[in-house]
Amino acid sequence: MKSDDKFKYIIEGPVLSSIFKLSLPIMVSQFMQTLYNLADTLWVGRIGANAVAAISISFPIMFLMVSIGIGLTIAGTSLIAQYKGAANHKKVEQILGQLVSFIGSGSILIALFGVLFSEQLLIWMGAEQVILDDATAYLRIIFAGMPFMFGFFIFSSVLRGIGDTLTPSIMMFFSVVLNIILDPILIFGISIFPEMGLEGAAVATIFSRALVTIYAFIILIKGRKGLKLSFRDMVPDFEIIILIVKIGIPSSVEQSMVSIGQLLMTSLVASFGTMTLAAYGIVNRIISLPRILAFGLSAAATTMVGQNIGAAKKDRAEKVARVSLLTIFIVLSLVGIIIFIFPEQIIGVFNKQVDVLNFGSDYLRIVTMTFGFIGVMTVANGVFKGAGRTMQTMIISIVSFLLVRIPLAYLLSQYFRWKQLGLWWSVAISNISGALLALLLLKVIDWSEKVIDDQNDTNLMIDDDN
Repeated sequence: MKSDDKFKYIIEGPVLSSIFKLSLPIMVSQFMQTLYNLADTLWVGRIGANAVAAISISFPIMFLMVSIGIGLTIAGTSLIAQYKGAANHKKVEQILGQLVSFIGSGSILIALFGVLFSEQLLIWMGAEQVILDDATAYLRIIFAGMPFMFGFFIFSSVLRGIGDTLTPSIMMFFSVVLNIILDPILIFGISIFPEMGLEGAAVATIFSRALVTIYAFIILIKGRKGLKLSFRDMVPDFEIIILIVKIGIPSSVEQSMVSIGQLLMTSLVASFGTMTLAAYGIVNRIISLPRILAFGLSAAATTMVGQNIGAAKKDRAEKVARVSLLTIFIVLSLVGIIIFIFPEQIIGVFNKQVDVLNFGSDYLRIVTMTFGFIGVMTVANGVFKGAGRTMQTMIISIVSFLLVRIPLAYLLSQYFRWKQLGLWWSVAISNISGALLALLLLKVIDWSEKVIDDQNDTNLMIDDDN
C-alpha cells in the first residue's frame, strides 16, 4: 500500500501532534461549512424571520433522514481504520465497495421518501401555515439531492479511515466556497439568474455538493488516493454488509436520537411562536462554530483509536482518548467564556428584532457554560466509534436527548412555566449529563479490544459486548 509510510505517524508519532495533524484539516473544512451555514442564515435572514424559521424547522427532518447513512459510513471509518492498522489493504477496499453499493442504494430510497412526504413531515413538526409552503419547497429540493450528500459522506469516511483527512477537507472547502457564491445569486436573482428565494438556497447547496461528489468518485475509481473502487468489490457481500450493519445501526440510532431530540425540541420551541423559533435556529448556527473544534478532535480520535487498535497498540489507543478529552474540554471552556460576554452583539449580527435578540441572548448565555461538556461528549463518541463500540454512543444519545433534554424541556417550560428559559436550561443540563455518562462508560468498559479478526480474512466478527 503506497500510503503506509505517509500515515505511519498515526500509530507511531507523538500523540498530541498527531491528533492535531489529523484534526486541523477537518476543522478547517468544518469551519468553512459553518461559515456557509452562517452566510446562508444571513442571506435568508434578509428575506425575513419567517424564512429563517422555515429553515430551522426543516433541519431536524433532514438530519433524521441522513442519520442512517451517517451511521453506516461511521461503521466504514471504524472498520477501514482497524484493517488499515492491521495492514490488510484487501479488506479495506472490499469495505469501500460494499459501502458504495449498500449505502448508495439506501440513499435513493430515502430521497424518494423525503420528496413525497416533506409537507406531511413539516405539518407533523407543527410548522405554522405562514412558513409551510416555503419550508416544503426547500425541503423537497434538499431531499432530491440527498444521494450526492451520502456519496460524499462515504468518500470522506473511507479516506479518514486510512488517515487522509486533507483530501476530503480540501474538496469540502471548494464546495462551500461555491455554495457561498451561489447563495445570493440564486436567492435574490442576479443577471440571468431568476429570483428563487428560499428555494435558491437549497439549489445552491445541492449543486455544490453534486460537483464535489462526482469528482470524489472519479478519484476512487482511478485509485488516486491509495484506495481503488472496483465493480468486483461492489457486488453484495453479505458477510461484510452484516458487519457494517452491526456496527452502523447503533451509530445510526445514535444519530437518530440526536435528530429525534432536535425534532421534538424544535416542536416545543415552535409552540412559543416564530420569534422563539428564529432565535433557536440562529443560536444553533452560532453554536456550530465551537462544535467544529470538537468534531475535528472527535474525527481524529476515531481514526487514531481505530488504527492503533488494529495495530494491537491498546495502550496508545487509550492515551489518544485521554489526551483528546482533556484538550477539547479546556479549549471549548475557554471559547464558551468569550462568547458568554457578548451574546447580544453576536445575535444582533443575524437579526435585530427585539424578541429574537432577547430570546437568543438568553439561550446563548446559558448554553456557553456547557461548551466544555459538549466537547467531551463529542470526542468520547469519536473514541467509541474508532473502537467499533457504537452501542455506547447510542446509549449516550438516548440518555442525553430523549431521557433528559426532552422531558426536562417540557417540565421546565410548561409545568414550571419557565417558558423559553426552561427550554434553554434543558439543553445545558443534557449536555452535562451526556458528558458525564460518556466518561463513566469509558471508565467501566473494556473498549480498546479489536472488533475485527485480522488473522482470518473471511471471518469478520463483532465482540458480544458491543
